Amino acid sequence: MLRILAGILILSSCSMGTVKTGGEHAYFYDVQKSYESTELKELSGKVVATSKRDPREAKLQDLFRKDQKPLKRIGIIVFESQVQSTRDGLAGKNQVYVTEAGKQLMTESFLRIWEQSVPLLAGELDYVPTSRIKKSPAFHQYGMAENDFVNSKRSSLAPDDIFYLESGKKTTTTTVLNPRGMRDMSFVLVPAYDLMGGPKWSEHNKHFLNDVAKDLKLDAAIIVMSEAYWTAAHTDKHSGEVIPEEITVKIKASTLVPLGQYHERLEKIGNKEKPGVTLCYRSYESQIKVPGAITVTDDKKNFETIEHEIISPVFKTYKDLSQMTLMQISDDLKKTW
Repeated sequence: MLRILAGILILSSCSMGTVKTGGEHAYFYDVQKSYESTELKELSGKVVATSKRDPREAKLQDLFRKDQKPLKRIGIIVFESQVQSTRDGLAGKNQVYVTEAGKQLMTESFLRIWEQSVPLLAGELDYVPTSRIKKSPAFHQYGMAENDFVNSKRSSLAPDDIFYLESGKKTTTTTVLNPRGMRDMSFVLVPAYDLMGGPKWSEHNKHFLNDVAKDLKLDAAIIVMSEAYWTAAHTDKHSGEVIPEEITVKIKASTLVPLGQYHERLEKIGNKEKPGVTLCYRSYESQIKVPGAITVTDDKKNFETIEHEIISPVFKTYKDLSQMTLMQISDDLKKTW
């Protein structure tokens, strides 16, 4: 019942009035190619869809015009992932599965890619690393502590983390993972991103965002949902469509302004309303699919094959996709300076 209620709440903040740009043009991404930053920049407008939506109280162009406070000091406060989810707990025909520890290690690697990319691609931003955010007292007042599924100081995937599994065998049902030390802000089975993110204003976790931003003097907070999954070749039983063997990587990100700063921006333009919601400046969605060799002969069902055919393409694609998303975020933030 709670899950149904959460779904209704999400749907009630739908995308009516949303303006979307980019992400619809034809593009070709080659997972084997080493892209220069200039090439990723050119590709980013085609791959990354940017969305915005005016709140009820005012236009975004007035709330973020040049005489308003610029969005420059930022940090990532929510970083979730969904990796090869198996909600029924049984292996299907996709063959290669990941444990909770493996999913958490991949999530932490995704976050490192973001944090390593900021100085290279968005050095003008005043970026507060998650190591600093996790020390904030306000950060620990909300949500739940994320479980440590790894239980060691290692950061690399091992054969026990990702492996071939026969159809029908039991596998993990854990779907939403956070890095160790982060807060689980999800609700029942609904990820925090689905509650807080997207081109809308939101009441979900608004005090968490407001207090953390105030404690760390953030102008805005970024929340990120990363998805990675792979599919063996098969025919869809509903549509009859032949699905090739492929790997899919998705990223969703939103730049959120806490309610306290929202009030200040409204006051700056002569509006005395004080809505109790978080304001979304921009949201971003992107997806890339690349070929993958998921079905292999028995003699090749080993960790080396998984590294070459799945892990490497996933991380190569994720790195490029996250950098393209970061480029779009940085460009939009600079419009407020």
